[in-house]
Amino acid sequence: MKRLTLMISLLALLAAACGSGEDEGEERVVRVRIQTMEPSTISAEVYANTRLEGAQEALIFASIPGTVEEVLVAEGDEIEAGVRLVRMDTDQQVNAGTSAALASVSAARANAENARANYERMQTLFEAGALSSQDIDGAEVALESAEASLSQAYAGYTQARTTRDNAWIAAPFAGRVGRVWARAGNMSGSTPLLSITGNDGVVARVLLPESDIFRLEVGQAAYVTVSAINQQSIPGVVTAVSPAVDPVSGQVSAEVHFDDPENQLRPGLSGRVSIITESITDAMVLPVNVLRRTRNGYQVAVVVNDRAVLREITTGLISRGNVQILSGVEPGDRVIVLGQNSVIQDGSVEVVH
Repeated sequence: MKRLTLMISLLALLAAACGSGEDEGEERVVRVRIQTMEPSTISAEVYANTRLEGAQEALIFASIPGTVEEVLVAEGDEIEAGVRLVRMDTDQQVNAGTSAALASVSAARANAENARANYERMQTLFEAGALSSQDIDGAEVALESAEASLSQAYAGYTQARTTRDNAWIAAPFAGRVGRVWARAGNMSGSTPLLSITGNDGVVARVLLPESDIFRLEVGQAAYVTVSAINQQSIPGVVTAVSPAVDPVSGQVSAEVHFDDPENQLRPGLSGRVSIITESITDAMVLPVNVLRRTRNGYQVAVVVNDRAVLREITTGLISRGNVQILSGVEPGDRVIVLGQNSVIQDGSVEVVH
């Protein structure tokens, strides 16, 4: 009985060994995902954090000291050029100056009229031979002096009127009211009354590393990504680039303008500006993490007839997690993008979706 049991055990072990040998002989199939290569575009970019500014901004001050009598706008109001914003209470000196200038004009006008009438009368007498040439010359000089005094009086009155009219603070351009510091009853001084932002979009003034100075050009495409509007990107264009490196910061300044037709951006918002310094079309592009690193560089795994083929490649521009493939792949190639590190040369693969 023991002998029978031993023989059965030996037969079972032999069968298991034979079965194991058959499993080891089966080829392993690696399940992979692929990307079919097609011409694409890859761009080189430089980045900088920024705080947006209005392309057209103004701080409005009172041109003469005085008391704020009335504030006619509120923060956020849309305004047109020339609309009145603040009314100032002009002081008594300004009003007195205007009255005095008007009185001077009246006196100068009367004096000029008298001088002209006297000159015309003496001109008649001179032609009749009743006066000498010296007499008529003196009357002409008196007339010229009176007319000059009248012109001067008019200029003084115009200046006085301008000063008085400055009691009304008007908008220099169309736009939107920003901060309003003016309050009725407050004296105007060195602080602004209010701020205005125009309707010409916003700008970003950025500082970039000096290594980018030869890559930046006016007219390059750009965009800004703002967290306040759900990381949305708004396109823009480079409008100015400094020709030199700033000696203090050691960086290069550039200005990017954003038209923002949908009025999504606001001065003061912070964001990240990207400037596209180079763009390559019809390129073979893959994610960087698809590449397999080798001693001599990089390779990719390509599916050919359900087999993995490892190809050496050369790379070019790298941007935003993608890399340009200069050689090693062609349009239509089926490059393994998931499972590439598990395959071997000529190994069997199964493409899954």
